[in-house]
Amino acid sequence: MKSQYRRQVDVKGFSFALLLSALISLPAFAGSEVGDTAPELKPKGWFNMESGTTWQDLEGKLVLIEKWATW
Repeated sequence: MKSQYRRQVDVKGFSFALLLSALISLPAFAGSEVGDTAPELKPKGWFNMESGTTWQDLEGKLVLIEKWATW
């Protein structure tokens, strides 16, 4: 009897934790769709460009964006 109660508590606890983690991760999947405008990038600096260069200055020009991370 005691082990059956413990098993029910374990299953309910696991189910609750699974549901909670799924709800928390939902905003992470809310990405952009095809055709959406790209988010504005605010670079700390430009490589081979003047420091005051803006995205408007680069409009109509080819821009290579290299994005990487080490995680």
